[in-house]
Amino acid sequence: MSKTLSLFGAPWRELWLPRDINGSGLPSAVPNGHPLTLTGARKGTTVNGVHFTGANNSNINCGAIHNGATKLWISFRFKLDQDHTTGDGDKWVWSKRSDATNKIYLRLTNADGKLRFYMETATVERFDISSAESSWTAGVWYHVLASISSANAVRLLIDNGTPVTDGDVNAYPAAGDFVIGDNDDPGSGAGFIGTIADFVVGTDDLSSNEETDLYKGSIPGDAVEFWPLDEGRGTVATDRGSGGNDGTLDTAASWSFGATKQPVLSVDGINDRGQSSTGVDISGPVTVVWVGKMKSTYGALNDNHHRWLLLRIGNADELILDYSQSSDEVRFYTIGDSSSAVVVSALRPAIDDYWILIGTLTLAGAAELLRNGVSIGTASGAGEVSAAAATAYLGSSQTPNNFDMSKCLLAGLIDGALSGQEALNLSRRLNEELNLGITI
Repeated sequence: MSKTLSLFGAPWRELWLPRDINGSGLPSAVPNGHPLTLTGARKGTTVNGVHFTGANNSNINCGAIHNGATKLWISFRFKLDQDHTTGDGDKWVWSKRSDATNKIYLRLTNADGKLRFYMETATVERFDISSAESSWTAGVWYHVLASISSANAVRLLIDNGTPVTDGDVNAYPAAGDFVIGDNDDPGSGAGFIGTIADFVVGTDDLSSNEETDLYKGSIPGDAVEFWPLDEGRGTVATDRGSGGNDGTLDTAASWSFGATKQPVLSVDGINDRGQSSTGVDISGPVTVVWVGKMKSTYGALNDNHHRWLLLRIGNADELILDYSQSSDEVRFYTIGDSSSAVVVSALRPAIDDYWILIGTLTLAGAAELLRNGVSIGTASGAGEVSAAAATAYLGSSQTPNNFDMSKCLLAGLIDGALSGQEALNLSRRLNEELNLGITI
């Protein structure tokens, strides 16, 4: 047994560790295992986002994009270092401006504590609306969705609440840099103070379902820019959308880690995936393991299934860990010789929770799913899985579709169905080795 295998004290048939990603490949840590070929997916980290200090050199400049757009929406999460309310100073959160009379911005205000959404073009104020919220608590994540549209006008939503609206249908400013964390680059010295994450941009009209899904962490497939802000190093914020517009961190913007500092398989939930070579052995009693930083609440999503890990021979033989949109359940779906046992759970994560998922399948067809060492369901009736060669998929189905956005820290297949105590022991060991901070 290799050193990597003995690290977690389990007989792995396959073990994929994102720390080993090399370009578009993720090898199996098991000797003679089956590597994953990555499409779009890349090495990221468990960083929480980018931290801004409020200084005039603390921003992300994404360039002069979307000049004169007639439709545009932005979605992101933010967390303040200190409480903000009336009298706590202005804090620029995002802006695009070419000069003092052509600008659009989001700003936490000194006057009333609210988040102000404002646009002016050609010296004319086009709209000026503010959130109902006037007090913001430090250390709490808030979701912001702001949009302009020649059809649907202006909307501002905080945490998927009641939208604040305006009837203006004018186009976006025709010039100026798209700046996250301040009103310009360099800024005014009154920029945002805290962390921003998961910044997404689109140029169409969002449906109400898409607005809700963005709040829950699920990104529309036609997003133009998506900056997950999960690099954790360097000064480039990589755009994972179709626009290809990378941002640049200024010198006083930095990566904001929590206690967990680990590499991950970073997927965008749009079209990223990993696929192994054929030959994975999923026959007999087995245990499927997936560890991840959750990037969605996975509750009543309106888009498709989200596959965390799929091990598949064909329709008659496969093992799946996923969230099923159609049944609104977390699942360990097992099928052998066309007979299935499906473990389901209504348990849901918060965004940025760490989950250790362990699914076991016995030779007799009994399945169990454990989350962070605790059983969350059992099922029976699976047939014996074929010994034919299987293929592994991380972050999608085989088609490919059912893309997921959560960040995998480890995935693998263990020889034999672990007992409840063995699964608990493994969960504790993974929690300790990866420094996840889960109470187990």
